[in-house]
Amino acid sequence: MSSSQSPAQPESGTPRRWPDPLRSLVGARLRFRPSADATRIVVLWVAWLAVICAFQIVVDARFQPARPDNVLAWTSGSTGDGFLVASGPNCRPLLADPNMNEHVAYDSEYYISIAMGGYDDPNAQAYVSRGGHTTTVGVPTCTAGMDGWTPLNYAFMPAYPMLMRPVMAVEGVLPFTNALTDTGRATLAGIVVSALGGLLAMLALARLMAFLERRRRKLPAGEGSTDTATAEPTATSTWGGSHGLRAALYLLVFPTGFYLAQVYTEGLFLGLAFMACALAVEKKLVWAAAFAVVAAVTRQAGFLLFLPIAWAAFQVLRDGQTRPKGWRIGVPIVAAIAPVAAFAAWFVSPLGQNWQVVEREFFGRSFDLAGSIDMWHKSWDSLVTGVDKTGVGGGYAIFGGGPLPSSTSVYITLEFLALVLGIAACVWLLRKMPGVALFGLAVIVLSAGSSSAQGMDRYVLAVPAIFLMLASFGRRDLFDRVWVMTSTLLMGMLVTLYTFGFWVS
Repeated sequence: MSSSQSPAQPESGTPRRWPDPLRSLVGARLRFRPSADATRIVVLWVAWLAVICAFQIVVDARFQPARPDNVLAWTSGSTGDGFLVASGPNCRPLLADPNMNEHVAYDSEYYISIAMGGYDDPNAQAYVSRGGHTTTVGVPTCTAGMDGWTPLNYAFMPAYPMLMRPVMAVEGVLPFTNALTDTGRATLAGIVVSALGGLLAMLALARLMAFLERRRRKLPAGEGSTDTATAEPTATSTWGGSHGLRAALYLLVFPTGFYLAQVYTEGLFLGLAFMACALAVEKKLVWAAAFAVVAAVTRQAGFLLFLPIAWAAFQVLRDGQTRPKGWRIGVPIVAAIAPVAAFAAWFVSPLGQNWQVVEREFFGRSFDLAGSIDMWHKSWDSLVTGVDKTGVGGGYAIFGGGPLPSSTSVYITLEFLALVLGIAACVWLLRKMPGVALFGLAVIVLSAGSSSAQGMDRYVLAVPAIFLMLASFGRRDLFDRVWVMTSTLLMGMLVTLYTFGFWVS
């Protein structure tokens, strides 16, 4: 008989005792309860996404606007009757695909093209340069007999279309996507990535709002308070209670907030940038740097995230109680420079080199603060006098003289309102969250500091100070109602224009 004994077996009727590690894991899972504040934000996001998608479908079916769109000098050529077409001369197959077409316009073409066929995909626009001058632009597959095309895809950074690809792979095995074209699946993937990024941005704003509320009430981290009038939590350690929900709502109903559900980079970039800011404020520098690195290869402004991380790193190194010791003292410094290093690595890569060529040869875009100030001044004169003062090829390049159309006046007004709102919000936030405020100001300067700047009402979406300031003002019921009505009506107008391929920003 062997002296070894078999493991003891539980007697009949005795409850089995799980091994300690497994019991701990199961217990942790059973104890997990999602935060009520975070759950409300997710539910709000789901409802908003359904409303935006339904609205774009209904408005597309209900009426057709008069074409072309003459808001800027160049927009009439892109919005006339018969545009867009999928084949033949001047075709734009990626924008003409009928699958969820209301979610694509202008730059969407390039993100879809990169996700489907890479940067050298011949199904998106390209240009031909002869003797250093751009001679033509079109889609190579639509134009026979021409060589030397340079794809405009290179003007766009890689993170967003690259993240679309795994979503497209998943769609390839789902039965309800079988009826979609390849372009339709890429469009759906772009919407999914944008929408999930928008949700991340909402959660990040809630965290930032929670920090502001604790600071305002002088509460230590981890404690909250209750509004005596409503008996609801007003600030929690993470999600900011009703104030965090309000900040998230104000992002969704901002006049250009609909971009968070389109094939554009706004959703992804805002999610990454806002979460990097929130984690930096919370002194979670490694995680903040991780989000910032991806943001730096999503949009050019991503490298500016070194500002909130560097400010938080300075606070960590200054604080005697939590100052890191030994080799760990280098972690805050590395975290601060990580987004700059990521952008620099892309900039000197073949993709970055091609980006510089396309920006220089085709778009002619560069950071020109003096030219930008002159452009904004001419645009203001145009708005005040009702006569175009920009001149052909300068500033907005509206019409080069003559009366200013009412549609252009509205456009310029929204540009200035967005610019003023963004600057005012950053100044308001400067003493409360210096790093986040400086990031917002840098985004505004980078966006407005081009001699051909357009679309400030879209670019200021990346300024978290706007939504934090508005949410703080929104504690007053009257302001909250007025802002929601005003912003939602403006968004309805702009999302309608976008749905029909008219120029918004």
